[in-house]
Amino acid sequence: MDASRPTVRRARVVGATVTYADRSASCRATVEAMLGEGVDHVVVIDNGSAPSSSSALETLRDAHAGVITLCRRPRNDGSAPAFSAALAEARRAGADLIWLLDDDNLPVPGALTALRRREQALRDAGRSVCAVAPTRSATAEPDVVARAIADDSAREPVRDAVAFAGVDTRVFVRRLLERTGLRRPRPARSSSLQSAPYGGLLIGSDVVQAIGAPDESFVLYGDDLEYTSRIPAAGGRLELVPEAVVVDPRGDRWMPPGFEVLAMFRSRNDALLYYFLRNRVVRELRSGPRWTTARVVNAGLFVVLCGACLVLTRRGDKARVILHAVRDGVTGRLGRRREL
Repeated sequence: MDASRPTVRRARVVGATVTYADRSASCRATVEAMLGEGVDHVVVIDNGSAPSSSSALETLRDAHAGVITLCRRPRNDGSAPAFSAALAEARRAGADLIWLLDDDNLPVPGALTALRRREQALRDAGRSVCAVAPTRSATAEPDVVARAIADDSAREPVRDAVAFAGVDTRVFVRRLLERTGLRRPRPARSSSLQSAPYGGLLIGSDVVQAIGAPDESFVLYGDDLEYTSRIPAAGGRLELVPEAVVVDPRGDRWMPPGFEVLAMFRSRNDALLYYFLRNRVVRELRSGPRWTTARVVNAGLFVVLCGACLVLTRRGDKARVILHAVRDGVTGRLGRRREL
């Protein structure tokens, strides 16, 4: 052995997930998949699970003694406090890198290796504040994964710095032209992201220290996007790794796919709609100047689209929830406002 060569310590990777309700079966599959990918330790936050599910999680912990840390919270206060606790526990477990997954996410074999390789490349290039995110696919079928990768590469992101309630006039017009066949989708020029979900995110413990903890006042929805948006805001790099794939089945959607404003009027859970929209408005207004001309134009388009969707659906109850969410978002009134 050459004593002159420095000893390089292997990075310790801690996986972390949050579960709730009666989801111990899917959580177990996620934990075992993380272990199969080679993480050194797993943190599970039991976010007010049902008693039977909590008992099953304890059995899982005991079956992997010393490898799983299980932390029970007495009630479900939302994803933001729970993922904040997950990050803190992962750091206490000695993590150099933290791999976050939702409790129904299943990484395709090799996902963690691909994420680690790209994260290290960013650090080697001088990007000490960085994180990487996977492609999220509904299934592991090759054609479905290929479509997810293609969609990610072709999707033009809404610009949070000028958008209002997810509406960006420039992107809206371009997508409309694409759907009518008047414009061909253009692949993204960069894998850089302005934000990313928790599910599949690989982030260094030092980065967590640099950007702080998630904002628990978001409660749920959008807290992950606000949190990860701090990385590029700090001059760092948040990057998509297409070859790293995590299956995200999405389950039973409370808001149907398709045109988002219309989907809000057709959603099935008013509390989730409220948090989803309120937190998005807050995040957008924090990401740039509050009321530029572009932002006002986008807010006007959002109002017009809501009016059209109200006429189409005749859902005045949804319009009231949307109005409440927007009002609280503009005034920055965060915290728990509706029962989960």
